[in-house]
Formats: sequence, C-alpha cells, structure tokens
Amino acid sequence: MKNLFIIPARSGSKGIIDKNIQPINGIPLFVWSIIHAKYMSSSGDYICVSSDSDKYLSIAENWGADPLKRSKKLSSDTAFTEPVMEDVINQYELDEEDNIFLLQPTSPLRSKKSLEMFNDLIKNNKESGLSVKETYQFEWVKKDKFSYQPNYAERPRRQDMEPKYIENGSIYFTKLKYFRKYKNRVSVNSQIVVMDDFESIEIDNSEELELVKSLSVKFNQQWIKEVTQNKNIRCVFSDIDGVFAKNKKRTNSNERIYSTLDSSAISSWIGNGKLFFFVSSEKKIHSEELFNKMNVTESVFGSSDKLSDIKHLLKKYKLKRDECIFLGNDISDIKCLRYFDISFAPKDATSDVFSSSKFKISKNGGDGFISEVLTMLE
Repeated sequence: MKNLFIIPARSGSKGIIDKNIQPINGIPLFVWSIIHAKYMSSSGDYICVSSDSDKYLSIAENWGADPLKRSKKLSSDTAFTEPVMEDVINQYELDEEDNIFLLQPTSPLRSKKSLEMFNDLIKNNKESGLSVKETYQFEWVKKDKFSYQPNYAERPRRQDMEPKYIENGSIYFTKLKYFRKYKNRVSVNSQIVVMDDFESIEIDNSEELELVKSLSVKFNQQWIKEVTQNKNIRCVFSDIDGVFAKNKKRTNSNERIYSTLDSSAISSWIGNGKLFFFVSSEKKIHSEELFNKMNVTESVFGSSDKLSDIKHLLKKYKLKRDECIFLGNDISDIKCLRYFDISFAPKDATSDVFSSSKFKISKNGGDGFISEVLTMLE
C-alpha cells in the first residue's frame, strides 16, 4: 500500500500576490507541505506539487517533490480541487487500496503529533480522514429576513455541551477506490484528526499571513531538523562575539570565553570535509592558536559590510547560497540572517536579531550554541 501526497499550489492568488511562495521562516509557504508530507511518507510513496507556475515547480523539485504543470483550465479561479487531484493521480500507477492525501499549502502550521495521528489511521487501514478544529460555539442559522434560530432561552454551560467539529482545510485523505467512487477528497466513513487553534489557521488574507509568520517563529522550531536535512548544507558563516564567544556585554570583560563544546564541533565539521567561516566586525583576532587548531576555512576581521564579504567568499569558493547557513546575534548580522534560507540566532540574541533569523536555538552564544546547530545538520 502506497501513499500519494498532493500539494496544489496555484500561482494566481488575487488577495495576496504569489501567496503560495510567501516566506514562512524564510521558506516558501507551499514547501512546508512538502516537508510535512516527507515526514509522513515511507519508501515508495509519492509527493507531487501541482502548479501552473514554472517557478513554483522548480522550487518543488529542489525540495524533492515531483513537479506537475497544471493546465489553464485547472488553474482558474473557478476550478475545483478534485479535478486537480485526479490530474495528479493519473500520472502514477496506483492500486485501489493506495491512499490519496491532499495537503493544502495555506495551512503551514502542522504539528508532528497531528501528522502521526494521520499515520495511525493509515496503519489501521481506515478508508478516509480529515483534519478538523474543535468548537463549542453556538450556531445561529438565518430563518428569515429578520430572525435567526435557534434562540436559546436557556444557554447551556460550555462544560455541558458536546463538542462540534469544523473542517480546517489542512489535510484530507481517502483510498483511491473511494476517491473514484465519490469523486471527493473524503469518503462517507471518514475519521477525524483534531488540530489545535494554531494549526487550524488558514491563510486567506494579509492579516492571517502576518499572524502565521509571527506564530511560526516558535511553532516551526519542531521542524528544524527536517528543514536542514532537506538541504545539502556544507558551509557555515558565523559571527564571533555572542556566537562562538560569550557576549562581552554579558561577561563584562574584554577576555574571550569560548565553549570547548563549540570548538570541538567546528573541528569535527571541518574534519568531515565541510567549510566554516568566521566573519566579524572586530579588527583584532583573539585566541589565534585556537582558530588555527580548528582549521577554520577562512576568517574575515574588521568587516564593515558582512554580507558583502560573505558574497565575495561565496564566489571565491564557488558556493551556492542554499548550501550555506548563517549564525549571528548582532544588529550588524541582520542582513545576513535574512539573506540565507536557513539562519540561526542564539537564545540571548536581541529581539531585532531574533525576529530576523529563521530559527532560534535554546543555547546562549558561546555556550554550546554552534554545537547544537551543527548536530542538527549531521
């Protein structure tokens, strides 16, 4: 039994231009659905992105999904999702018992716990399932021009009410035989997976997009390892003070305090044939012996424009931006943190830096921060 994960990513959104590739933690919106599909998938499964945009399809292929160019007919504002699903299904050799998943890209805040619940449904051979949101709200239906019903004379307490479940549009699945029978993303006998309020946010407008961006800073920390493993990271650019060395402002000393855990991790990283660069605005090198011992690829000191110096190193060593990451904690690092698809800030970074980095680490700078990042990249 195989699974086919379908991710529809049309480019013609009118409310938000190019909504499906808006960056969430620096990663295009629809790519989060690829990451989630990969987490759920097993060997032999398929992940396909259906889009009318060559740009979108190129991004999909770079993240390991099958790209499928959608026809103009299936790309219009009035096109239904099921014909798009059928178009994808027709590209694969599938059995009737195989599962067809639909992951809507506009719901990027999915937890591993929820995805594992879907996998449990598959293991138990359930014929269909969908994600929902639990609610205890009262429903009011318009009766005529001037009145609505029901009109509760006595309102029950919330704790006395039975919960109701609303589709949140995040994930659906059904077996192929039921998709063909009902021409629908779910079947008659569907199971539900209850997601929380954060997971149930669906991006339809700019306000919801900004809300998801702010929430994703914390929510998507759980996906750091999956994101980095999708990339062939072989190069690290890093600041020194507050990243490799403890922040001077916190130690009240000009003496550099380094973590042996971090220096060992850097040496191991370089020993595995990968590259590590320090780019610092400070003019004086401290602990030169330690830097030499780690065999750091190259260091730049006294940098007045870190991003410019990094771009020079990228060219010099023939590196691609998407195979590199940046580690920073200072105002002068913000441009670099935003430039790279994957960037990290330590726990004790300033709020401005925190909001500019793609991911945050639980360690303080100079206290195992670099080691934790490099461990994730292994």
